[in-house]
Amino acid sequence: MYSSKIQKSNHLLLQVLQWVLFAVLILLCYLAETSGSYVKPLLLIPVSLCIASHTGELQAMTMGAVCGLLLDLSCGKLPGFNAMILVICCVLVSLLYRYILRQKLLNMLFLTAVCTFVQGGLDYVLYYAVWGHEDVFLIWQKLIVPSCLMTVASSVIFYFLIKKIAESCGSRRINHLEKTIVADWQE
Repeated sequence: MYSSKIQKSNHLLLQVLQWVLFAVLILLCYLAETSGSYVKPLLLIPVSLCIASHTGELQAMTMGAVCGLLLDLSCGKLPGFNAMILVICCVLVSLLYRYILRQKLLNMLFLTAVCTFVQGGLDYVLYYAVWGHEDVFLIWQKLIVPSCLMTVASSVIFYFLIKKIAESCGSRRINHLEKTIVADWQE
């Protein structure tokens, strides 16, 4: 009985450490997004998607909302615009990794590319193309596409970093999958 209490407290401590590390990473990405030029990677997108791939749907939704609101603040967009997009994307990523996909870099690159180009496309259409300005396609060509490509490329770093944090801290999803594999193997 005493041993199980120690294991629970150690697991709780590791979970708190994991979320503190995730929060520090999100804060650093937000600070990177608020500095520099106009063309830069939107680092909060791959971070939120990578975290969502290692958590449940509720945590993924929360990560999407927090990272989306921070992305709105850093890009000067209407509050909630990117948050809605990232909430949907993060929940879908969490569900896909729970039921269909494996933790592979290629899967994360594809999902990040889809989410990033959906966000960039909606941003282009709703903020620029609707208004019919002259040469508005240059914004797509010179700002949005390079930013999307840099965002997808940056997901490689965050994929391995967040995977290492989740594995080191004993993510519930990883523990659940290990128990399922062991139970299936024993049958």
